[in-house]
Amino acid sequence: MNVLQKILQKLDELNSNVQSLQGTVRQLQEGQAALQGSVKELQETGERRGKLLTGSAQTVATILDEQKAQRMDIRSLHEDASSLHDELHAMKEELKSETLASRAEARRDTIDLKATVVRKLKGHEERIDALEDAAGIPHPDEN
Repeated sequence: MNVLQKILQKLDELNSNVQSLQGTVRQLQEGQAALQGSVKELQETGERRGKLLTGSAQTVATILDEQKAQRMDIRSLHEDASSLHDELHAMKEELKSETLASRAEARRDTIDLKATVVRKLKGHEERIDALEDAAGIPHPDEN
């Protein structure tokens, strides 16, 4: 084999190697294109998930705000109820003291009325006794 044939043979091997490398490069390019497609899909999926998470976060924030407002309303109602309870208790105590004062006044009035009636009754008895004595009528309660 002469040198020219060896060179041609090496050239054929080189061409074969170049073609093989070109095939490998094509495969790498196809793999890279597929990988880029997968990356793009992942990015799109990530964006969708991000939008969903953002929406969910906003919904949760709205719910928490509403819940906070409701807690404040409940506290306000509790304070109002407590205030009404205190007011009712004060009114009850005031009514109780007024009732006791009215009863005491009614007792005094009753005692005064009894005293007046007893005085008048004694006065009438004395007058009747005097009239009966003057007329000579015997006393029915005396035996």
